[in-house]
Amino acid sequence: MPDIEIVKLKIRRGTDSQRKQVALEQGELGYTTDTKRTFIGDGATLGGAPAGNITHAPLSVNTRTNLNTAVKGDLVYEDNLLYQLSGTDYATLSSWAFIGSRPDDLNLQYNASNELSIKPGSVSISSLSGDVAKDKGGLLYTPDGLSANVDQSTITVDSITGALSVIGGTVTSSVLGNGLCGGSGSDIAIDATSTFCFPAGQLQINTLPAQSVQADALCTSSVGATLNVSGNVLNQATVGANTAQPFNQSVIDQYGRVTSSSTAIEQNLSGTDTSGNGQIFFGSLNEENPGATGETVINALSANSDRSASVAIALSSAGFIQIASGDQGNFAIPIFKF
Repeated sequence: MPDIEIVKLKIRRGTDSQRKQVALEQGELGYTTDTKRTFIGDGATLGGAPAGNITHAPLSVNTRTNLNTAVKGDLVYEDNLLYQLSGTDYATLSSWAFIGSRPDDLNLQYNASNELSIKPGSVSISSLSGDVAKDKGGLLYTPDGLSANVDQSTITVDSITGALSVIGGTVTSSVLGNGLCGGSGSDIAIDATSTFCFPAGQLQINTLPAQSVQADALCTSSVGATLNVSGNVLNQATVGANTAQPFNQSVIDQYGRVTSSSTAIEQNLSGTDTSGNGQIFFGSLNEENPGATGETVINALSANSDRSASVAIALSSAGFIQIASGDQGNFAIPIFKF
């Protein structure tokens, strides 16, 4: 069984300040016990050269000069910017070289957070592609810049102010359709007759022209008890509707006008004499034989209000008038002739 011999190899070591006072021999390694860095000598340079560079943890503004462990070639992010120690004195700002992206400050810049950004007002038409303006998108791409894609017949661009303007300065009256008026310098408004008015700027009916409203446009509350609506026609309500044998019957046309009328009093008033002749009275008297058999003669005295004058008269029965009252039965009014 072979013998195994373990050898512990140690390199030259000491603090970083001690290292800087010693010229390590060529190829000799040195280790700093406080900064934990390794260096290699060339036989002449004090402290030797670092065996490898490191990137330090990100720092806040202007604190890289406090990085006492940094050696030449080390990198550090300070406030989002990348620096490298190009000299040997970490405590001097000039020893730290900025190695990040360097904008031109014309189109690109670092903002307040040290982030690359486009500089406001820096993008010119030469930086844009012609595709940013569509042929029918309302924009026009020209060497002079983006412009409104106008038709030059109704809308144009003022050559002095660059503002859009309507050719002619206003909407002409010829472009307004039915129901509108104005244009050519006047306000555009509704072209309405005196039938309409505009209280508080709102359109409202003022007066209705003749024969313009049909009955079905009327609300129920505008029709009284003696009128009714049938479709688009306003009719007179039937007088005596559902009454047996009404006194009068009228024929009314579609406009509510009475075209004919007939009396039905003959159906309600009737009378007979007591002679049994069966004669019917319709307000006329039996003048054939007053006081004849079957009739009653009554002697009466007719006088004025103070009885200063009076005359004796004889009343003879002339029959009676019968009135049909429906549910209350029939009534008879006697009639006399003198």
